[in-house]
Amino acid sequence: MSGGYCLPCGRWREATVVVAVVEVNSGPGRVVEACVPHAREYAAYPLAPQWLRDELATLEEG
Repeated sequence: MSGGYCLPCGRWREATVVVAVVEVNSGPGRVVEACVPHAREYAAYPLAPQWLRDELATLEEG
């Protein structure tokens, strides 16, 4: 977890986590980050990746 730009908030946050990896056919992909509260909202969706749920669980344990 590190500081970064939270896409849903639309601003820089002290702590962000990766919530999605956007892959494209040509050129570089993109990593989408969100603050922890928004990441938890995203992880609640049925199609959210399991690795996001696992990472958030690790944050809550530690």
